[in-house]
Amino acid sequence: MIRITIIEIASFLLPFLIFFIWRWQSNSEHPIEATPTLRLAAIGAGLSILVMIALVLLESSQGGHEGELYVPSRMVDGRVVPGYFVPVEGAEATEPDPGDASDPQ
Repeated sequence: MIRITIIEIASFLLPFLIFFIWRWQSNSEHPIEATPTLRLAAIGAGLSILVMIALVLLESSQGGHEGELYVPSRMVDGRVVPGYFVPVEGAEATEPDPGDASDPQ
């Protein structure tokens, strides 16, 4: 979560950084006007929204695919086994049937 927050803050501040680097590097003799804060903030907000959408699309592509079954995390011998995806054909072999009477619990 902290990674996403840092990415969002950086994407908002990027237009300000580019503007100040450009102003510092320009050797213009024109008087320096006020910083266009509202315009830079609007560009930063738009960039943040685009980055947020891109992050959501990238995260959704890492989920399961068609023909896969999600096996949720569970406790095995006192340890947590994280969830994972298996092909539907192999799902019967990896996940015990909860209605199976031969499974001693």
